[in-house]
Amino acid sequence: MSAYKDLTPPDEGRSITMEQGRLNVPDRPVIPFIEGDGTGPDIWAAAQHVFDHAVRYAYGNTRQIVWFEVFAGEKAKNKFDEWLPNLS
Repeated sequence: MSAYKDLTPPDEGRSITMEQGRLNVPDRPVIPFIEGDGTGPDIWAAAQHVFDHAVRYAYGNTRQIVWFEVFAGEKAKNKFDEWLPNLS
């Protein structure tokens, strides 16, 4: 996983990679998300629940998404004084 100056990636999980022109998706892929402003937090909370349930339904306990929050909008402005930091 890449090093970030102001963000801490999750300890568990692995990156999705390309190998010989094909996606290599680990059992616990790290997936970045941006929560959003306004209704974004409410929508994200519901969507994350649906995504996690869909993975559990399809794969049981053998696969799981490891979520990694990156920042944009008001949260980014408050945290980094930028609306869209380069790392997002």
